[in-house]
Amino acid sequence: MQLLKKGFVRSLLWSLPFAILAPYQGWSGNTGGVHAMLVYAGVAFFLGLTRVIYEVKQWSFKKQIFIHWSVMHVTILPLLWFGGSTPVTSLQDAVRLYLNFMVTGLILFTVSYFIIRIRRQVKAS
Repeated sequence: MQLLKKGFVRSLLWSLPFAILAPYQGWSGNTGGVHAMLVYAGVAFFLGLTRVIYEVKQWSFKKQIFIHWSVMHVTILPLLWFGGSTPVTSLQDAVRLYLNFMVTGLILFTVSYFIIRIRRQVKAS
């Protein structure tokens, strides 16, 4: 329960800037900006919430990766798909969006993994 609370607080902190910018975009007359900020807020919310998956000590690292990968497919991918930031009007567009999703996820995972390893080594010293 403590991890869920931690993830929820983190997700609110990460999504708050985008949620604050959405009304500003609306007041500026940029309705597309409102939509984009809400999609970004949703992405930030789910990234913050699911980050705690890697803090579940009972799960192996492989299990954590698989669960995180699965949750991203159920949360982030539909936000990108239906959010309209990338128009999907053909199978080619859908494949391109999915490949971008996977490559971006792999890059972010790799960078995060090495940052965490470096932080642990520094902390252990």
